[in-house]
Amino acid sequence: MNNNFTKKQKNALVGLGIIILTIAGIFIVKKELSYNENTAIYGSRIEGKEKVPITSETKEKVKSSLKENASSVEVRVAGRIIYITVKANGDTNLEGAKALGEKTLEAFSDIEKKYYDIQVLIENDTNTSQFPIIGYKHHTKEKLVWTKDRAES
Repeated sequence: MNNNFTKKQKNALVGLGIIILTIAGIFIVKKELSYNENTAIYGSRIEGKEKVPITSETKEKVKSSLKENASSVEVRVAGRIIYITVKANGDTNLEGAKALGEKTLEAFSDIEKKYYDIQVLIENDTNTSQFPIIGYKHHTKEKLVWTKDRAES
């Protein structure tokens, strides 16, 4: 009787097998094409970050090195970029502001400077014609590159 049942339902069994294989194939393809939740934002770009951490002591070192010439300094790390926002004192001119930016680099070790990009934004509330300025240091470069100077009005 079992052999007779198999002969009668042969087409149905083949169809069921194809459906099962199709569903399994969809799951396999979906898994291969979908992204990994853990690496979705940065992918493999921040591999090794745990070997070169920016500690709170380093952030404080940046802040303390600028405290005489700035009313506030904020340091934050996102991925492989260190963002430093400096609100310079009112009497700071453009060249003095650029010197502040270069001074921020002294707070970081050579290893940190070779791993992270560093962006320095310097604001000045009293001299709005020439500020804000932004300096950026790529991890393969040695110095900050500044935005084009604005003409003083």
